[in-house]
Amino acid sequence: MVKPVLGYWDLRGMCESIRYLLHYKNVDFVDKRYVFGQDEWWKNKFNLGLDFPNLPYYIDGDVKLTQSVAILRYLAGKYGMDGKTDQQKLRVFLAEQQSADFREKLRSVVVSDDYEKLKDGFIKNLPDAFNLWKDFLGDAILDDFPTLKAYHSRIKNLPELQDYFNSPTYRRWPLFGPMAKFGGGGDPPDHL
Repeated sequence: MVKPVLGYWDLRGMCESIRYLLHYKNVDFVDKRYVFGQDEWWKNKFNLGLDFPNLPYYIDGDVKLTQSVAILRYLAGKYGMDGKTDQQKLRVFLAEQQSADFREKLRSVVVSDDYEKLKDGFIKNLPDAFNLWKDFLGDAILDDFPTLKAYHSRIKNLPELQDYFNSPTYRRWPLFGPMAKFGGGGDPPDHL
């Protein structure tokens, strides 16, 4: 049997949650990483049979997907992580879209030429965003948000993810591509 292939840049970005899910479910897959500034992705992108050639992509037999949310939805359904009841499924969709909104706001700040001007406003609004998550998740949101800290700790300590976290393919940094003013290179902050 051919292993599924997950393709993305050699960074966390839009793909790390997919990697977490695959490792958590013990899926034996190829973690294909492309290096910025090299031509490999550009040479191969139209030869993979993808409807919308893009990164990340996931190829699992006849299933060929791009777009991180589409990949996560497919995997959640395949591995029974998309909720059992209609109400649970709706909450999963809601959390998915709220996460996507937050991620896009963060991305728009860190890649902006006005990063230094925008970051303080973004940071100022984080408590409100985290409180919404706390309310949504119950008691589940870093120092002023102990439930989020505990959730992060639980994820980092899942036995199914330890091999990945200790592997040479795990990337704590960078978070984004090299165009980002924060998280795109250099050394990570001490607290990460």
